[in-house]
Amino acid sequence: MRIELFFSPICPYCPHARELLKQYQQDNPGFEYKEVDTFTEAGIERGMSLQVMAVPCLVVDDNIKLSGWPFTAEDISKAIQ
Repeated sequence: MRIELFFSPICPYCPHARELLKQYQQDNPGFEYKEVDTFTEAGIERGMSLQVMAVPCLVVDDNIKLSGWPFTAEDISKAIQ
């Protein structure tokens, strides 16, 4: 399973989403995800390939599961399952 969190360094909500995922990772050993910075050329290209239009955005196996804020730890859990 490939899990990505798209974020922007200027987004006021992205730090909250990043903290939720870090907490989820602590609570679920073995859980791995990649953070994708949409202010980098690689991040822009990856986001465009998936049609990411808002951040924070949680993508599971190339499918957008959560986009924009707010979402909760429970939403993350449901999106990953």
